[in-house]
Amino acid sequence: MIDIEQLRASKNKAQVAFLEFVLSIRKYPNHLFCFFEGKDNPYYVPRIKRITEFYQPIKCGGRDSILKVHKLILNHKEYDNYKKAFFIDKDFNQPLAQLNPPIFETPYYSIENFYVSVDVFKEILVNEFNLSEFNDSNIFESCLSLYQQRQNEFHDAVCLFNSWYACLIEIRNSTGKTTGVILNEKLPRGYIDVTLQSVTSNYNFETIKSTFLKATEVEEVILSNKLDDFDKCEKKYVFRGKYELQFLIDFIRLLLTDSKNEKTIINKNINFTFGDASSIGQQQALLIFSTYAETPENLIEYLQMVTK
Repeated sequence: MIDIEQLRASKNKAQVAFLEFVLSIRKYPNHLFCFFEGKDNPYYVPRIKRITEFYQPIKCGGRDSILKVHKLILNHKEYDNYKKAFFIDKDFNQPLAQLNPPIFETPYYSIENFYVSVDVFKEILVNEFNLSEFNDSNIFESCLSLYQQRQNEFHDAVCLFNSWYACLIEIRNSTGKTTGVILNEKLPRGYIDVTLQSVTSNYNFETIKSTFLKATEVEEVILSNKLDDFDKCEKKYVFRGKYELQFLIDFIRLLLTDSKNEKTIINKNINFTFGDASSIGQQQALLIFSTYAETPENLIEYLQMVTK
């Protein structure tokens, strides 16, 4: 039996999400119940609606909360026949083992990584900047080329930080030690400088250690091995998604400023709906650019499977 009152009193995000599920199935017994990490609705909901209009979103907090909710539901056989979908970011973890009911885990670091490819940026130029690939061909190609150049430089600049944090996650997962680190959406202030002319790094391993004094120690040889691994990876998909998305936002702001002032790249004013983009944060970007973000085939396959 489920103790509803005990669940109501819980401050545990997984317990709260589980309670919402228990109460929701009474009203929507035939819906697909979708369990999201806190911020992910803007990406997943339009894709879910391609498959079904009958869904009920439930926010669970982070990755660990999703896994806890999944386990809670798994332990109650009376919920086996309800349609359920669970969505989590891979982060720097090893891929999940096959579970039943299945969980969709992003093939990239997180959903933010679906927003930052050159193809997505191209969509933004066409649909948000109203640039024509043909009528504005010189500007269009200049913007694409510059984005690729600066993004490559950005990846070089943040490789050390991503490598260090990935080592922390591996140590946590293998030893149970906490990372001792809570990261924000943006890199620590002053770590890198992004302009249309270049992206430069202003930090090193010692800078990181002095910034995150409570972080679990990472041996230099382990960090060096991770740097070698990351040098060979497709960085826009493997690196921490929030930093990738923030680079896209910053680059868009720089282009818009250039179009209003110097006009070195875009020699005409761009009527962007959100002005100079200074008001756009990451949550807004997830919503604004959701239409253009990549949709992996395994996500569609997953949605088709869980809605049967």
